[in-house]
Amino acid sequence: MNSGSLRSSLRRLFSLTSSETTLVNSVKSDTPPVPNNRVLIVGLGNYPAPRSRHSVGQHLLQCIAEKNSLQLSYKRSCKAHLATFTHNDCEVYLLKPKQFMNLNGKSVAKALSTLQINPCNVLLLHDELDLPLGKFKVKHGGSANGHNGVIDTQERLKYSGVKRLRIGIGRPDSKEDVMDYVLADFNRNERNLLTAMQNSLVDTVYQTIAIMVSPPDTNKPKAPPKKEKSTVCDSALIPLL
Repeated sequence: MNSGSLRSSLRRLFSLTSSETTLVNSVKSDTPPVPNNRVLIVGLGNYPAPRSRHSVGQHLLQCIAEKNSLQLSYKRSCKAHLATFTHNDCEVYLLKPKQFMNLNGKSVAKALSTLQINPCNVLLLHDELDLPLGKFKVKHGGSANGHNGVIDTQERLKYSGVKRLRIGIGRPDSKEDVMDYVLADFNRNERNLLTAMQNSLVDTVYQTIAIMVSPPDTNKPKAPPKKEKSTVCDSALIPLL
């Protein structure tokens, strides 16, 4: 998949639905409008276990911070570490909850309220058992597939359309081993593969940001509702910008 095809797929995936348009326009008249060029990137994870498979979203968030020479600072009000930078005239906020996975949504909800960011402009980075290590999927809302961090975020925001970058970690051989598997650290070979994927993952995050803040194309006729879509990517196929 080339860079242009990825952008096209992401643009179709993230076209505002009618419910999101209502959400954007539902801000009370006596409050400042929510800026559309402000986004929140959230690294979901189990904060006490930062090197575990379950915390791969926070690992990617840290990579983005380092590539932009940022230091994440602790914000007590959000119970999370936060940093911000500008990317192509867009205000990007990085959030790393200092919570157990099933409470990550509490930090996300507080950050949205504090920073005045619309839920439509949130991207969650998280682990995905149903994808093998080395692959990732950009998804617009839909089922959380049992992921407690996603479930908590959707419930606290009262919004199921949160955009997500699902990073494959694969499944263990036995279903009984899932809990131990996700809470365990990556082995050396897995870490090497993650390192090789970093640029592709960061590139996908940037392209997703660009799509999220792009104005909707008002010249296109409205299409009938479609079934949920997702964009599957193999890290080896995505060229770097």
